[in-house]
Amino acid sequence: MLIAYPIYLIRIFLVWLANILKKGLRPPEYVTFTLHGSYPDLKTPPESILQRRMIARAKSLQELADDFRTVSKDPRVKGIILHLGKPELTLAQIQTLNSSIREIQSKNKEVIAWSTGYDSSTYCLAAACNRVLLQEGGIIYTLGFTNRQLYLKNALEHLGIELDVVQVSPYKSALERFVRSKMSEQVREMTEWLLDSYYSQFVKAIANGRNLGQDKVQELIGQTPLYGEKALDTGAVDGIINAEDLPSYLGEEKPARLAAWDECKKCFPRPLPPRPGRYIALLRVQGNIIDGKSRRSPSRPPVPAPFLFNDQTGDLSFVQQARMALKDKRVKAVLLYIDSGGGSAAASEAITAVLGKIAARKPLVAMMSSIAGSGGYYVATPAPYIIAQPATLTGSIGVIAAKIVNAQLLDKLLLNRETIRRGQKELFGSPEELFNEEERKKALDFIFHVYELFIKRVAESRALQAEAVKEVGGGKVWTGEQALSKGLVDELGGLETALAILHKEADLPENVPLVEIPLPRQETAPLPTAAAWAEHALINMANLKDGKALLAGPLYFCQHLEK
Repeated sequence: MLIAYPIYLIRIFLVWLANILKKGLRPPEYVTFTLHGSYPDLKTPPESILQRRMIARAKSLQELADDFRTVSKDPRVKGIILHLGKPELTLAQIQTLNSSIREIQSKNKEVIAWSTGYDSSTYCLAAACNRVLLQEGGIIYTLGFTNRQLYLKNALEHLGIELDVVQVSPYKSALERFVRSKMSEQVREMTEWLLDSYYSQFVKAIANGRNLGQDKVQELIGQTPLYGEKALDTGAVDGIINAEDLPSYLGEEKPARLAAWDECKKCFPRPLPPRPGRYIALLRVQGNIIDGKSRRSPSRPPVPAPFLFNDQTGDLSFVQQARMALKDKRVKAVLLYIDSGGGSAAASEAITAVLGKIAARKPLVAMMSSIAGSGGYYVATPAPYIIAQPATLTGSIGVIAAKIVNAQLLDKLLLNRETIRRGQKELFGSPEELFNEEERKKALDFIFHVYELFIKRVAESRALQAEAVKEVGGGKVWTGEQALSKGLVDELGGLETALAILHKEADLPENVPLVEIPLPRQETAPLPTAAAWAEHALINMANLKDGKALLAGPLYFCQHLEK
């Protein structure tokens, strides 16, 4: 820490000097940002210099919001132009960006959307802007939401592969497409209520952004696709113009000066570095939850092969990170970021257990991204406060287990198997045959045991009766908006909402930074909590009254915890 302060003062001086020199630089009247491709929610986790040089990382929504904030603070800038290419964003991420747009507008800056063509996601984003512009010959495609699911049972049977599934209810449907040839009534019902919620949020967003009644928005959606004068007449866009004519369009007496962020960011002052010392720790549960160590994908997974390139959060790695946050006295609060559809029940419980230790000693807020279902919701339960976007997919409180049976495939390939066994037959691992009646009962007993633990965790954390949790559980999936009404989350919002709560709960100033806990290089053993040692001390005091020796351990460890 003694070394950190001189380095901090040097950094302060260098930033101050750089900002002085930048005062002579003239920023443009409008700064353009091109949005294209995928965007992670948060900054890239800490990584080595070699990784930074070898792998090109996409800018995150968090960094984009910081850039917007920097531009909006400069009184010389009139506004921001969002060139919407083909950004790959979920509805929850669009809601995060819309919050950033509203923040820019609160600084009396104009936000303009321009595109060669709008689909449902880009139009929902554009509607939050002050003006929506469309290129000559451009189009607003048909607006709305569609859910298509591919059912593989017949194809798998043709190959000689079966999937044997045990689940808590038909709503726990993660593997339904592999064991059915068409949609079940329960999944159809669930899909209907999810799309109803999505569509309602979509209509409200357009109505609020375009200052239209919801009936007018419904009428506009019904008229899509729209282009040319039709797009103007319906109020879907404010102008039709090519990008090259934007300077003249936005200028008053003379053409406006436009510049892309990458070429003009040197004109804006850099923020001062945060002081060394206390900080808010960031812990991620991202991708599949697995037994073992975490793995981070070098890039966002391609759609055709998500399981090969997806991030994985391993209980061994996460628990070590959490213990580091618990042990570090500089960590005054913890933000738990969740973007996971679940995974291993045992790993989820291990992560939940260590988060419970953090919640007992430091403010903890869980922030859900696009998805926080099943194990992704399970790990949120220790947090006294849970934040979600209206379009976050969450819930799926339930358990499912399955095994692949490939005996017929091997027969077709003329592959002979011989097995020698000792002891009981492996329950889930045997690919030779489906569960028999006794095995299925054992499998069901196990998943209902885990399910009851899941229900208990949710009931205790949300102050609900077990029956109430089961009513919204059973594998049912909800949007964040629906989950709020059912008591599964506390507030709708994103990163800024979560940080505001943590700053308040930990009594921290706004400039206290958010710092991600890196993947551990060495192991940390479980830390005893002060409450546990206090209980231990009371037991020893009782033993002393009975003439037994008082152990010195509690006193030593309580002193150790305070160091």
